[in-house]
Amino acid sequence: MLKKSVKTKLEQLKLKGFLRSVESHMDQTFENGSSFEDFLDFCLDAELNDRANRRINRLFSQAKFRYPNARLEHIDYAAERKITKADINRFANCEWINDCRGLIISGATGVGKSWLACAIGAEACHRSYNVMYFNAISLFDEISNSIALGEIKDFKKKICSTKLLIIDDFGLGGFNQSLAPSFLDIIDKQSQNGGILITSQVPKKLWFEQFQDLSIADAVMDRILHRSYDLEISGRSYREKVFAKKKTS
Repeated sequence: MLKKSVKTKLEQLKLKGFLRSVESHMDQTFENGSSFEDFLDFCLDAELNDRANRRINRLFSQAKFRYPNARLEHIDYAAERKITKADINRFANCEWINDCRGLIISGATGVGKSWLACAIGAEACHRSYNVMYFNAISLFDEISNSIALGEIKDFKKKICSTKLLIIDDFGLGGFNQSLAPSFLDIIDKQSQNGGILITSQVPKKLWFEQFQDLSIADAVMDRILHRSYDLEISGRSYREKVFAKKKTS
């Protein structure tokens, strides 16, 4: 039985994993003849695992993924999609993030680009990288609001402190051209700090049309395209498949 004073001190020190391990295994451990040193080692491992899990949960909460349950182990490798395990394993180790590279996931609407981006982001969280997910239109809205409130400097600092920035559905809807300099600054800083993952159904050759200022377009594209890997998903829309199944059932 754990002394109340010991329990109180462990709670004050926020050693939650250690405390749970002591309460659950102390009697059994010593009954089995384990040494105090082995028991201490066991409890410390429990505390480290608990802290790691809490950090991962915190990273997931901060990322705000569109598909929070997306995982790489659930990827559909149907032949028509033309993606392989080798393709995915290339990015699952997150070395490209350490190298401050980009990843562009392209394909027609509905083929699973956003889902895959969230699954790669989830893997990054599990590897203790901090991630931020934005739909492109939402990102531009956030930039606009930050400028209006005089908080754009803080917003840029917040975004560019992340190791992986995900911009989903880039090229859809356009954006206010007055936001272009701030967007360039974000892309520039992020390209020096970590990885950028972009999904788009718009062909890359048309990305320049998003910008009226060609010098800004060149600068943004230079930081994205020249240091990015490409991953294209083919096949029919998942939404079309679901609709077809409902019609035949």
